[in-house]
Amino acid sequence: MGSVLTMLGFHLVSGSAVRSVNDVGAFWLSDSDDIRECDATAVVARGKIARFDIGFIGPGNSEISKDKLSRFSVEGEFRGARSYSRTFIVVDRLPNTSKTRDAAKKINADIVQMSMKFWTIELARKLQHIGWTSTMSSISEDTIASWLEQELGAVSLLPLIGELRVDAQAEAEAVC
Repeated sequence: MGSVLTMLGFHLVSGSAVRSVNDVGAFWLSDSDDIRECDATAVVARGKIARFDIGFIGPGNSEISKDKLSRFSVEGEFRGARSYSRTFIVVDRLPNTSKTRDAAKKINADIVQMSMKFWTIELARKLQHIGWTSTMSSISEDTIASWLEQELGAVSLLPLIGELRVDAQAEAEAVC
């Protein structure tokens, strides 16, 4: 998720950095500031955040996808400021039924399937609907593979891995 958010033009902030709904373009991983933990959070505009939850669940268990949809509040206070939050559930695939899609529509959430060939473009375009514009949203399907390869080559993975390690260590210390 960190690599995709970086390619979408967001920048990683440390888990210990002050997170604000006004730090447009910032993202962080493993966020437990809401009702339940999410895999990533990004500030898409002043007072607007996107929360991402990833689920590798396969088509056989749509209940897990529906559970993920109920994890996050839409409006609330975030770091002392009023904010609007949009949930993005990134799954490997959904079953051929409409139950989960209907549930997502009811709570104004988005589901993106990684099994779809152009899922990164779909995510970029969904983010554009809530105020985040990126180069990826305008890339054609014919050129996305070469663009992603070039952009992914420029993504530094060590800060992403280090961010996860620091969060996991802090979590382990808090338990002890």
